[in-house]
Amino acid sequence: MSEEEGVLRGIDYKDPLVKYRGERISYTLKKLLGRDVQLNETFLVDTYYVHYLPLPITKGKSEIQKGQEITYSLVDATLSSDVVLKNREYSIVNSAVSLALTVSYVQNLIEELERIKKTSQSMEEREAAEEILNGLMKGSSPKEGKEQKNVNQQSMEKVMRQAHEKAISKAIEDANSVRNMQKIVGGNGAGTGSVLTFEGEVHEVLRLARNTEVKKILEFLSGIPKLGSITKRRTTRFSKGELYGYEEGSDIERIVYSELALPDILFYLKLAEGQLLLYQKQIKETLGPIYLLLDKSGSMDGEKILWAKAVALALYSRARRENRDFYLRFFDNIPYPLIKVQKNAKSKDVIKMIEYIGKIRGGGGTDISRSIISACEDIKEGHVKGVSEIILLTDGEDKIAETTVRRSLKEANSQLISVMIRGDNADLRRVSDEYLVAYKLDHEDLLKVVES
Repeated sequence: MSEEEGVLRGIDYKDPLVKYRGERISYTLKKLLGRDVQLNETFLVDTYYVHYLPLPITKGKSEIQKGQEITYSLVDATLSSDVVLKNREYSIVNSAVSLALTVSYVQNLIEELERIKKTSQSMEEREAAEEILNGLMKGSSPKEGKEQKNVNQQSMEKVMRQAHEKAISKAIEDANSVRNMQKIVGGNGAGTGSVLTFEGEVHEVLRLARNTEVKKILEFLSGIPKLGSITKRRTTRFSKGELYGYEEGSDIERIVYSELALPDILFYLKLAEGQLLLYQKQIKETLGPIYLLLDKSGSMDGEKILWAKAVALALYSRARRENRDFYLRFFDNIPYPLIKVQKNAKSKDVIKMIEYIGKIRGGGGTDISRSIISACEDIKEGHVKGVSEIILLTDGEDKIAETTVRRSLKEANSQLISVMIRGDNADLRRVSDEYLVAYKLDHEDLLKVVES
């Protein structure tokens, strides 16, 4: 980054971290645009910190260096935007959301200005768009000449306002998808840490967030506030676990220290009668992986498969919070490749899974028995470990090979939880350890499955 100062107060533009931000934004823009655009990195840094800082403040106009008028106007417009102010509760000190806002805004700003420059029927608007673009580039400044500036001032303001408002609108939309994705996979919830910030893969996340199917799933899940709190942790009593209460007994190892101050006769009497005051302790049991079989047959196309995909992401969200591996296999008349997302998966692995889920379309026949047997073979052959429950999502009226399926489940030492989507299957009901039916395919039905 150049040694040029930006237009915000309190930013050390020579600081290595600040320079890194500018370089990261430039790199991400290059990935999204498919070409290298030599933008002034101080403009990129200022746009980022407008979203990231709790209270960003612009310098006075008298402090602005020559040639920074355009960047100052755009940063000031972003800072005073109502939609940006409304979104600040999510962007402040959230590097992934701030980065997504910055990259999306600048990308759409550049593309809109280039469109006006090429297609506008007004020569003044074309010249204004070119002048604004020049003002954003490294080592460039707006056209000089008093006459030209006077002629173009109105067009400059019109074009800048049009490009800015369009870019901000699209940036907020993209950032909301990134935030929803972060929330769903457990990247910004309390107690989940910050492993999945997506900052290093923002260009991939933005591409994914713009996928129509993925966007629908994220919007559906974002309307379930309770989703982020669903956990299922069993506990068992253990002498070296966490304290959760008191009880009477004779286990010296858990004795409340005040009992040691009793007279010897009273102490031994209470010990003999099992009436010593003891700490009650417990530990959380480790839960096994979640294994999901998801029907993608032709009858599932449309609303059914969209809802089933939302269930899949919601189950992954729960698996991550509970520190569990997650396995997913789609099927129609044949089982598809097994998708594995380990409990310590990196963000790029999660992105690949979401991308895969988004690409799947309904089609083909239905063979439920074959899919269950394939899942059992995964368990028996060691492709997956620790699975005790297989969750099946289907709408199929397929005939179940009951004897074979029961034997496979027994050999795999696994239970079958079946979720029937708008239908009923008597065979499946008989072989399942738990059988649920979803008719409405709304938030309530989804929570019923995820909480089971």
